[in-house]
Amino acid sequence: MTMSDIEKQIKEQRLLLDSDRPREGHEDRFLQKLERLPKRAPVRRIRFRHAIQVAASVAIIFTSAVLLVRQDKSGSKVAQHEIPAAVMEADFYYASQVDARYNEIRDFEFTDAEEKALLLEEMKDLESYHNQLMKDLEANPDDDRVVSALIRHYQLKLEVMDQIITQLNQVKSEISENHEKESI
Repeated sequence: MTMSDIEKQIKEQRLLLDSDRPREGHEDRFLQKLERLPKRAPVRRIRFRHAIQVAASVAIIFTSAVLLVRQDKSGSKVAQHEIPAAVMEADFYYASQVDARYNEIRDFEFTDAEEKALLLEEMKDLESYHNQLMKDLEANPDDDRVVSALIRHYQLKLEVMDQIITQLNQVKSEISENHEKESI
């Protein structure tokens, strides 16, 4: 087909192409297609598998952090200094970031309360490791390995929490898209 043939066809059918309304029967065909769709789209839920993945991530973080702190640690030193102010400031910063993300996860509306409880319990279990790091820091305030382990622990915890929030938001957007499709 040449360009002049296309132009000729467009000019011949100009009235059909310029029309603001669809062809006769379009709405009926559209409604029939809608009626053939399932009445209710399946609701996407946060699965137990996701909770297990989060728990596995937390376990890996915990184990690697323990190995990092325990590696080559003599333990014979007794702290005679206070924890440096810069370390306390970093601890405060990271703790506030973790608290904000924890609250965001806690406030998210889950479809299954048991999954929410399991997820929040796993998040709280990380606190015991933080407490151990703080004890180690009090015993060895000048040990850079302990400071590094504490900061890395916070960074990993924040990464995991960000991933959880991202997944929760994806599920939420999928659910809202399903509801929008249902309302049409």
